Amino acid sequence: MVPFKTYKSLVQLKHKEGTLFEVVGDSSTLPEWFRTEYLDDPETVYVNPWFVEAIFGKDGEYIPHVETMSRTLLQVTHWHPEEDAEILIFGPPYYQEDVSRMISNLVNYFRPLMKQEEDIFPEDETQCLLEEVDEASTQLSPVRVAKSQVEVAEAATQQASIE
Repeated sequence: MVPFKTYKSLVQLKHKEGTLFEVVGDSSTLPEWFRTEYLDDPETVYVNPWFVEAIFGKDGEYIPHVETMSRTLLQVTHWHPEEDAEILIFGPPYYQEDVSRMISNLVNYFRPLMKQEEDIFPEDETQCLLEEVDEASTQLSPVRVAKSQVEVAEAATQQASIE
């Protein structure tokens, strides 16, 4: 199956068999911080292509920077024009979880902008919403923000003690 669109990455990977992936060309192109055993079990996240461009830039220009900073490899592929893009996250499991949570939080951040754009251009009704989101990460972030806002509001309404 030929992908509709692929995005650039630090390392080109190809699907071998099952869930195994291998490096295209020389494996010495892997960054020194990445081990080949991390290619065995990627975490998968599906997002709307609009979010991929919002998070990673046009044509994924920021993916190599995100990979370097997060010490993971990302393979972002958009298989069909009407479907969500697939993001495979390769790395240690706890790094995979962090990057997955980061993507989910960024999708939540950009969602109002997407809706605003849909309101401006209503003929573009082909946009899909996020299919798979780590629910724990999406619930933690708003709760933390709401709690801190309540604490700030309570602190602002309390009178300062006069000595």
